[in-house]
Amino acid sequence: MEWKLWKNIKKKLKEEKRSAEGQPKTTRDIIRQQQTWVGWLIFFVLTSIMAFPLTVLIHRVVPQTGWFLPVVVQLIVSGGLLILFRIFKFTVWTIIALVLAGLGISTAIGKYTYKDVGYDYLGFLYNISNEKKSLSDVFSQRPFPRYREFLKASHFTPKVRQYSLKAATKNFSKYKKDDLWNYVQYFSIFKEINDQWQYVSDPTHRDYIAPAEESLETFCGDCDDYSVAVAACITSVGGTVRLVRTQTHVYPELKIEDPKDFDRIKNLIRKKLFKKEVKKKKIYYHKDGYGDIWINLDYTAKYPGGKFLRDDFVSVLEIP
Repeated sequence: MEWKLWKNIKKKLKEEKRSAEGQPKTTRDIIRQQQTWVGWLIFFVLTSIMAFPLTVLIHRVVPQTGWFLPVVVQLIVSGGLLILFRIFKFTVWTIIALVLAGLGISTAIGKYTYKDVGYDYLGFLYNISNEKKSLSDVFSQRPFPRYREFLKASHFTPKVRQYSLKAATKNFSKYKKDDLWNYVQYFSIFKEINDQWQYVSDPTHRDYIAPAEESLETFCGDCDDYSVAVAACITSVGGTVRLVRTQTHVYPELKIEDPKDFDRIKNLIRKKLFKKEVKKKKIYYHKDGYGDIWINLDYTAKYPGGKFLRDDFVSVLEIP
């Protein structure tokens, strides 16, 4: 026992002597040093990610200070979190390991992936930095159910873009010189999809959201599939679309980029493009809290701005 104690003391004295004389450290010392630096680096990245939304939020609330104040706050908060992480490093490492393991399992079964985490984070940053969105809306608005799946399905592919180019120019060609030609194209796409669409229910006990490319091969599906197809096609040629969810329904709406053009667009629909379908019917739309106008493109209506099937808002999802 005394021999082992003396051996440990001699080992420590040798290590201190090597350190004092500037001699190379042992392999174990080098590994420990590297582990320490890696730990500090990971903690620094984590604290920066956690503190950055606060930086963006401060810059939005106090814009006249530029980025100086938010960056100072970012450094202070990051430093404080870094100290806490190092004090409770065992607990933090345990939590990190459990979270990564959980995400790994979730990714493997296709439920909630690492990409979803990144998208949620970037989406939150976008929302709090968007000056058109009030902060009360950002922190209180109900999330769109399964929004990641809707966004993924609404992503347009080369095939969707190719279809959209043909559909946008197939109808109403005599109005190509109209200064509202971009809306003529959006409404041509709406007409092409709407005229061919046939409602088919989802599989039993499963709410299936078909990618736009899949729906454009059959022009069949439920309201989710139709909304995704319209959104993908119109956004692929420059339009802005959002999805509106009610208690039992989903439908797409087209944004009127300049509200001053809305009366002219209504006349375009009523008197030129959809005269037979509209006749004396009303043009239905929503106006949001920022004054933006969104016109109904539901499959239940045979013209843009047709009557809403349901008008009980639950949440909305703008397609980027």
